Amino acid sequence: MTRAVVTGVGAVTPLSSTAPETWDALLRGEQGVRAVDDAWARELPVRIAARVDDAFADQLGVRIRRRTDRAEQLALVAGREAWADAGSPEVDPTRLAVAVGSANGGIATTLEQSRVLETQGHRRVSPHAVTMLMANGPAAWLSIDLGARAGARAPVSACAAGVEAGT
Repeated sequence: MTRAVVTGVGAVTPLSSTAPETWDALLRGEQGVRAVDDAWARELPVRIAARVDDAFADQLGVRIRRRTDRAEQLALVAGREAWADAGSPEVDPTRLAVAVGSANGGIATTLEQSRVLETQGHRRVSPHAVTMLMANGPAAWLSIDLGARAGARAPVSACAAGVEAGT
Protein backbone atom coordinates (compact mmCIF):
# COMPACT_ATOMS: atom_id res chain seq x y z
CA MET A 1 0.00 0.00 0.00
CA THR A 2 1.31 3.45 -0.92
CA ARG A 3 0.97 6.03 1.83
CA ALA A 4 0.58 9.74 1.19
CA VAL A 5 0.30 12.65 3.57
CA VAL A 6 -0.95 15.96 2.25
CA THR A 7 -0.34 18.79 4.65
CA GLY A 8 -1.45 22.38 4.79
CA VAL A 9 -1.28 25.09 7.40
CA GLY A 10 -4.20 26.62 9.23
CA ALA A 11 -4.20 28.82 12.32
CA VAL A 12 -6.57 30.72 14.55
CA THR A 13 -4.43 32.65 17.03
CA PRO A 14 -4.54 35.72 19.27
CA LEU A 15 -2.89 37.58 16.38
CA SER A 16 -5.23 36.60 13.54
CA SER A 17 -7.72 34.08 12.19
CA THR A 18 -5.41 32.92 9.39
CA ALA A 19 -1.92 31.42 9.21
CA PRO A 20 -0.45 34.01 6.79
CA GLU A 21 -1.73 36.95 8.85
CA THR A 22 -0.43 35.34 12.03
CA TRP A 23 3.00 34.85 10.44
CA ASP A 24 3.08 38.46 9.19
CA ALA A 25 2.16 39.73 12.67
CA LEU A 26 4.95 37.66 14.20
CA LEU A 27 7.46 39.05 11.71
CA ARG A 28 6.35 42.58 12.67
CA GLY A 29 7.04 41.70 16.31
CA GLU A 30 3.43 41.82 17.42
CA GLN A 31 2.19 39.77 20.34
CA GLY A 32 -1.30 38.74 21.30
CA VAL A 33 -1.15 39.16 25.07
CA ARG A 34 -3.86 41.44 26.43
CA ALA A 35 -5.48 42.31 29.73
CA VAL A 36 -8.40 40.09 30.72
CA ASP A 37 -11.09 42.35 32.11
CA ASP A 38 -14.00 39.91 32.15
CA ALA A 39 -15.97 39.73 35.39
CA TRP A 40 -14.92 36.11 36.00
CA ALA A 41 -11.23 37.13 36.01
CA ARG A 42 -11.43 39.92 38.60
CA GLU A 43 -10.37 37.64 41.46
CA LEU A 44 -7.46 36.05 39.59
CA PRO A 45 -3.92 37.00 40.67
CA VAL A 46 -2.87 37.38 37.01
CA ARG A 47 -5.21 38.93 34.48
CA ILE A 48 -3.34 38.76 31.20
CA ALA A 49 -3.71 36.15 28.48
CA ALA A 50 -3.17 35.52 24.79
CA ARG A 51 -6.84 35.01 23.91
CA VAL A 52 -8.36 34.38 20.50
CA ASP A 53 -11.16 36.84 19.79
CA ASP A 54 -14.45 35.68 18.32
CA ALA A 55 -13.95 37.12 14.81
CA PHE A 56 -13.15 33.63 13.48
CA ALA A 57 -16.71 32.48 14.26
CA ASP A 58 -18.06 34.58 11.38
CA GLN A 59 -16.71 31.87 9.08
CA LEU A 60 -19.18 29.37 10.57
CA GLY A 61 -22.94 29.31 10.19
CA VAL A 62 -25.26 30.03 13.10
CA ARG A 63 -26.40 26.40 13.21
CA ILE A 64 -22.84 25.10 13.59
CA ARG A 65 -22.00 27.75 16.21
CA ARG A 66 -25.02 26.67 18.30
CA ARG A 67 -24.10 22.97 18.12
CA THR A 68 -20.37 23.22 18.74
CA ASP A 69 -18.06 24.24 21.53
CA ARG A 70 -15.45 26.91 20.90
CA ALA A 71 -12.75 24.21 20.68
CA GLU A 72 -14.65 22.56 17.83
CA GLN A 73 -15.18 25.92 16.12
CA LEU A 74 -11.46 26.71 16.26
CA ALA A 75 -10.65 23.28 14.79
CA LEU A 76 -13.15 23.75 11.96
CA VAL A 77 -11.80 27.15 10.94
CA ALA A 78 -8.12 26.16 11.19
CA GLY A 79 -8.79 22.77 9.58
CA ARG A 80 -10.62 24.30 6.63
CA GLU A 81 -7.74 26.71 6.10
CA ALA A 82 -5.20 23.87 6.28
CA TRP A 83 -7.23 21.85 3.77
CA ALA A 84 -7.40 24.83 1.40
CA ASP A 85 -3.66 25.47 1.89
CA ALA A 86 -3.00 21.84 0.92
CA GLY A 87 -4.84 22.54 -2.34
CA SER A 88 -8.17 20.93 -1.38
CA PRO A 89 -7.06 17.73 -3.11
CA GLU A 90 -9.54 15.30 -4.61
CA VAL A 91 -9.19 12.30 -2.33
CA ASP A 92 -11.13 9.08 -1.98
CA PRO A 93 -13.06 9.76 1.26
CA THR A 94 -12.29 6.24 2.48
CA ARG A 95 -8.57 7.17 2.37
CA LEU A 96 -8.96 10.53 4.08
CA ALA A 97 -8.56 10.77 7.85
CA VAL A 98 -8.36 13.65 10.28
CA ALA A 99 -6.14 13.99 13.38
CA VAL A 100 -6.72 16.83 15.84
CA GLY A 101 -4.82 16.84 19.12
CA SER A 102 -6.01 18.67 22.22
CA ALA A 103 -5.52 18.94 25.94
CA ASN A 104 -9.21 18.47 26.62
CA GLY A 105 -12.56 18.81 24.93
CA GLY A 106 -15.10 21.57 25.21
CA ILE A 107 -14.31 22.85 28.67
CA ALA A 108 -16.48 25.94 28.18
CA THR A 109 -19.46 23.71 27.45
CA THR A 110 -18.65 21.48 30.41
CA LEU A 111 -18.61 24.45 32.80
CA GLU A 112 -21.66 26.14 31.30
CA GLN A 113 -23.83 23.03 31.21
CA SER A 114 -22.80 22.18 34.78
CA ARG A 115 -24.08 25.63 35.82
CA VAL A 116 -27.28 25.08 33.84
CA LEU A 117 -27.84 21.71 35.53
CA GLU A 118 -27.32 23.21 39.00
CA THR A 119 -29.41 26.35 38.51
CA GLN A 120 -32.11 25.34 36.01
CA GLY A 121 -32.33 21.57 36.22
CA HIS A 122 -31.70 18.67 33.87
CA ARG A 123 -34.43 19.65 31.37
CA ARG A 124 -32.50 22.81 30.44
CA VAL A 125 -29.20 21.04 29.67
CA SER A 126 -28.45 21.25 25.94
CA PRO A 127 -29.18 18.10 23.94
CA HIS A 128 -25.84 18.79 22.22
CA ALA A 129 -23.86 19.00 25.47
CA VAL A 130 -22.17 15.61 25.20
CA THR A 131 -21.01 16.09 21.62
CA MET A 132 -19.86 19.60 22.49
CA LEU A 133 -17.73 18.59 25.45
CA MET A 134 -16.05 15.42 24.13
CA ALA A 135 -12.30 15.59 23.62
CA ASN A 136 -12.74 13.98 20.20
CA GLY A 137 -15.32 16.58 19.15
CA PRO A 138 -12.92 18.80 17.16
CA ALA A 139 -11.63 15.83 15.15
CA ALA A 140 -15.14 14.47 14.65
CA TRP A 141 -16.58 17.77 13.41
CA LEU A 142 -13.64 18.36 11.07
CA SER A 143 -13.84 14.85 9.62
CA ILE A 144 -17.56 15.32 8.96
CA ASP A 145 -16.91 18.75 7.45
CA LEU A 146 -14.23 17.43 5.07
CA GLY A 147 -16.04 14.17 4.32
CA ALA A 148 -13.19 12.10 5.74
CA ARG A 149 -14.31 8.50 6.20
CA ALA A 150 -11.01 6.84 7.10
CA GLY A 151 -11.16 7.99 10.69
CA ALA A 152 -11.02 10.84 13.13
CA ARG A 153 -8.03 10.51 15.44
CA ALA A 154 -8.08 12.59 18.60
CA PRO A 155 -4.97 12.23 20.78
CA VAL A 156 -5.46 13.92 24.13
CA SER A 157 -2.07 14.52 25.64
CA ALA A 158 -1.93 18.15 26.76
CA CYS A 159 1.09 20.04 25.41
CA ALA A 160 2.25 17.08 23.29
CA ALA A 161 -1.11 16.67 21.52
CA GLY A 162 -0.07 18.55 18.39
CA VAL A 163 3.04 16.43 17.94
CA GLU A 164 1.14 13.25 18.67
CA ALA A 165 -1.59 14.18 16.16
CA GLY A 166 1.06 14.59 13.48
CA THR A 167 2.56 11.14 13.93
